[in-house]
Amino acid sequence: MKRVLTFLAIMLLPLSVMAMTPVSDQTLSDVTGQAGVNINADLMMDIAIGTLAWGDADGITANYSHPLWGTTDGGGYVGITGFDIDGLRIKARETDTFDGYAAPAQLKPITIDVATDALMYDGATFVRFGLGSLEISMGALDFDVRLGTDAATLETTGNMLGVVSIGAMSIYIDPISYVDIFADSTCGVNIALNVEIDEFDIGYVSWGDTDGIANDGIGAMPWMASGAQSAGYVGLADLQIGGPITVSGQVAIDVTTSLAGIYSHGIVGTDPEAAPVSVVHIQFGSSVYSDPTAGAADLFQVLVGPITAQVKLDSVASLDSVGAGTLGDIYISGFGLDIYGGSWVDIWAH
Repeated sequence: MKRVLTFLAIMLLPLSVMAMTPVSDQTLSDVTGQAGVNINADLMMDIAIGTLAWGDADGITANYSHPLWGTTDGGGYVGITGFDIDGLRIKARETDTFDGYAAPAQLKPITIDVATDALMYDGATFVRFGLGSLEISMGALDFDVRLGTDAATLETTGNMLGVVSIGAMSIYIDPISYVDIFADSTCGVNIALNVEIDEFDIGYVSWGDTDGIANDGIGAMPWMASGAQSAGYVGLADLQIGGPITVSGQVAIDVTTSLAGIYSHGIVGTDPEAAPVSVVHIQFGSSVYSDPTAGAADLFQVLVGPITAQVKLDSVASLDSVGAGTLGDIYISGFGLDIYGGSWVDIWAH
């Protein structure tokens, strides 16, 4: 038995030596550089939500309303019901050529990496979500907008403001797009966006009144006869938001509790009615934590290509019936939004 094992060891020795052949620096670099996560998927789904509501328990109170407003006895809810998305699909771009895109050469999966670079974000470690070359589409979306006193029965007892309908939509994300998330020297969330959308098309966007209205004005002529009215919709058809659409810049989100200052109405223990107040602070732009590859780092910038659409009235939400009326065409070009670095928004409760 020992002779057999010795023979096998001698026979396998050359293979072992070959397996231990030194790996080149380049090959080793390729191997160690592969850490991270790639995600590629082709998902199709329908999404439905019965009720999504925002409630105010105490209505309009005297402390935070204008003196001439008056107050209310109770609160209420505003929300949407019957939320329904049909045919939502998330997949890699395969056949389109928007903004010069060419698959498979530019095909890119969603990626997740964690990195540290002394030249980026003041040396802070960050997680980068590469958005990949995604195509996001859906068949249709619609929901009702309602007001009511009870979230649980908003769909059946709430007052209906109208119906929102969105037709077939397609969004094509450029593979250069990414989102970085990091923290500075203190606790808080910093988000840097460099997102480019090559094409954004929507079949229609409409607002509908399901029961119409009779002529209740002071005129004698019955322009809209009682009992004959029905649903009507107004909106945009063939809406195209031309690419590239770019969103770039940084947003910092912090939450703090202030014991003094204008939000707490003075100094706690000294000024009457002063109390600690917790605040969400959202700040736009930051040259301190800039990414040198992202352009104007001290601006939060949104740039959009030409926007075209037809303004229509119709009896159906899709705005495409034989009797649809066209009010006119919309054309917008050169749209740009620059939010200066240091701009901020505070949000707190009352």
